[in-house]
Amino acid sequence: MPSRSKKLPGLTAIKTLRSVRLRSSLVVAAILYALAISASALLDIRAGILERVPLFVCAAFLIALWARLAVPRAVRFQCVLEAAVATIVIGLSLACLSYAGAAIDLPLRDAEIIWIDRQFGFDWSSVMARLDRCPLLAAILDGAYATFTTQLVGTVFLLAVTTRMRELDCFFVSFVCASTIAEGISVVIPTLGPMPVLASGAHFANLPSIGRTSAGIMLALRAGELRMIDFEALNGIISFPSLHAAVAILVPYALRWNKLLFWPIAALDVVMLVSSVPSGNHYLADALCGAAIGVVAILSAANIQSWIENRFVGSLSILRLKSFEPSRPAQTL
Repeated sequence: MPSRSKKLPGLTAIKTLRSVRLRSSLVVAAILYALAISASALLDIRAGILERVPLFVCAAFLIALWARLAVPRAVRFQCVLEAAVATIVIGLSLACLSYAGAAIDLPLRDAEIIWIDRQFGFDWSSVMARLDRCPLLAAILDGAYATFTTQLVGTVFLLAVTTRMRELDCFFVSFVCASTIAEGISVVIPTLGPMPVLASGAHFANLPSIGRTSAGIMLALRAGELRMIDFEALNGIISFPSLHAAVAILVPYALRWNKLLFWPIAALDVVMLVSSVPSGNHYLADALCGAAIGVVAILSAANIQSWIENRFVGSLSILRLKSFEPSRPAQTL
């Protein structure tokens, strides 16, 4: 009779690593985390929200290890856990990078963006004055604008629960692509947004004052007065271009496989795209550029995903290590 082979120490851990489905996303998350830590150290900004990320990742790996041993068929749970790790690491890293980028303190370009708006025949001040007299419309736009985070988290959760991990991996890559392009542009072309520039002394009864708050954070970073990145960073401080507008393109595209969800979400995102101007302290040019970035991210995501898999994931020896696997026992005649 052939002897039953014993599991070698660490074999389950190796198999757990090799069973990771969001490989491209987790590679991107690791790169973003390293960039965020390096940028915050270089600019002498304390990224407190990043300090506990390694502990969280270790805890998630231990939970995944336990799940593989205790409930190996709980595929949905493992998918959701992977998605949670990618969401938290990517989200926090991008938030810190946006703060670090604002601290570089290049000349503000609000005047140039205002000029572009006027070439389209758009006068932000007059449009906002008219909108302020329509409280119901302003409330609808504010409500749509506030769904940004819910849409992102909901899309990730839905794709994970339905085990569409390849599509989720591509969605993460497209979001990171859009975010990094937007943050890179915001470093080169920094703006405070129309609320503090065009309406610094104006009083609106129904329009939110979020622009004045985000502009204050950006000015404090540029002046070196703010040296601590906390969870307020998750609110975002980028004016040009609008990441809300990019997400309004990315989310419906990611949910196009579900017709029952696609059309309501697409309608909601049309409203969110429009709401980015009055509700998000954005110029019209911000929204147009953000939407274009969303399209570019969608067109690029699949190629980037394949490149990462071939360039990084395929070369990670730990994911295909064979020496830890027990050899098959010789059959007895």
